[in-house]
Amino acid sequence: MSRLAKTDADMVRVHNRLAVLDHLRRVGMTTRKAVSEATGLSVSASSAISGALLRGGLLEEVEEDDRSIRRGRPGKSLAVCGRAARVAALKIAVGEVSGRISDYAGRPLVELRRGVDISGRDGGFIVDLLADLATDLAGRLEDGPRALDKVVVAVQGKTFSDLSGIVWSPALKHRHIEIAAPLSARLGAEVSVLNDCSLMPEAFRWRPDFTGLDFATLFVGFGVGMGLRLNGATFQGKHSSAVEFGHINHMPGGALCRCGNHGCVEAYASDYAIWRSATGNGDIPAHRIGDEAMQRLADAARAGDPAARAAFEAAGNAIGYGLGRVFTMIDPLPIVLTGSGAQAIDLLEASIRQGIRESAVDGLGSDTPLILEEDTDALVFDAGTAYALAALDQEFARSAAEATEAA
Repeated sequence: MSRLAKTDADMVRVHNRLAVLDHLRRVGMTTRKAVSEATGLSVSASSAISGALLRGGLLEEVEEDDRSIRRGRPGKSLAVCGRAARVAALKIAVGEVSGRISDYAGRPLVELRRGVDISGRDGGFIVDLLADLATDLAGRLEDGPRALDKVVVAVQGKTFSDLSGIVWSPALKHRHIEIAAPLSARLGAEVSVLNDCSLMPEAFRWRPDFTGLDFATLFVGFGVGMGLRLNGATFQGKHSSAVEFGHINHMPGGALCRCGNHGCVEAYASDYAIWRSATGNGDIPAHRIGDEAMQRLADAARAGDPAARAAFEAAGNAIGYGLGRVFTMIDPLPIVLTGSGAQAIDLLEASIRQGIRESAVDGLGSDTPLILEEDTDALVFDAGTAYALAALDQEFARSAAEATEAA
C-alpha cells in the first residue's frame, strides 16, 4: 500500500509539473498567480512547482517592464528557459536534407538545407549525411556548439511505429533502413524517426486557437499525406506510420501511383499526378515537379486551359472522396492544408467539397473549414521541434519529481 501511495504521489507531481510547463508553452510568459488560475493548482502548489522548475533551470524569471501602469519596482514573470536544452528537427525529402536547431523555449536558432541526390544511397550514407548536417548546425550556434538533447527526423514515406527508421520512402530506393540507433550513437542524443505528414499536427500542440481541437493536417504536393490530432494526441499506427491517406484507393484499377498500386488518391492529387494529367504523359516522372512548373500549370488553369483545369478538378475530386471516407469513419474535422495544394486552393476547393458531398453520408463535412499553411518546411520543423520538446518535458518532469522525492 505504501509503495502504491508513493507511486501515485509521484504521478501527481509529474502531472502538475507538466501542467505548469504546458501552460507556459501556450502563453509564453505569465505570473505565478496566472499559472494557478489556468492549471487549477492552489497558489501555494503553483508557487512551489514554479520554484522547483526555476531551481532546475527549466524556467526563468523575466522582469515586467510595465512601470507606466503601476508604481514601484517591476514585477517578475515566469517563462520557459531557452538555455535548458537544444533540440534538432531534421528533414529528409526528395533531393535534399534540411534541419533546424531550436532552444528549450522553442525559439529557432539556426537552419540549414543541402541539396543532395539520395535516391540510390544506403542507410549508412543517410546516417552519415544526417550526422554531418546536425553537427554543422550545432557548430553554427551563436553561443557555441553544445550537445543536442533530442533529435527528430521527419521523412517523406512510411516509418516504423517504434520510431527507429524508414520502411519505405519515395526519396530512397532502399527499404527498411535503420536510422535512430546509429544516428543516436553518433550524436549522443535520443533520435526519433517519423513520417513528416503524420508529424505535422504536433506543430499546433501549443497554439491557443487549436487547444482541445480535433483536426487533420493534409499535405498535397510531391505526394499526399495526412496527420490526425484526436483527443489531444497525434495519431500514430501500431505497426508503421499513419495516416496513409494518399494511398486510400480512389479508383480501382486506375492511374499508377508512385507506391506501385493503381488508383490511389495520390495518383490523382499529387503534383506529379496533376502534371501527368495536364500534359497527357502517362508516366510517373523520375524527378520532382518543381514549384515553378506547378505554378505555371495553375496559372494555365486559371487562364482557362481545359487540360490543366480538368487535372486540378480531378485532383480536388480525389481529395474530396478521400475526405468523405475519413469523415464517415471519424466525423468531420477542420483540415489544415499545406503544400502546393494550399497555393492552388482556388482551383481545388470546389471539387474537394463536391467530392465530400458525393462520398460522405448526407454529404457530412462538405462545409468543413480549410485552414491554409503555405510554408510546409516551417510546418515540419515546428512539428519536429514541438515533438522533441514535449518528450523533454516528460523526462524533465519525471526527473524533477524523483529529485523532490529524494530530498
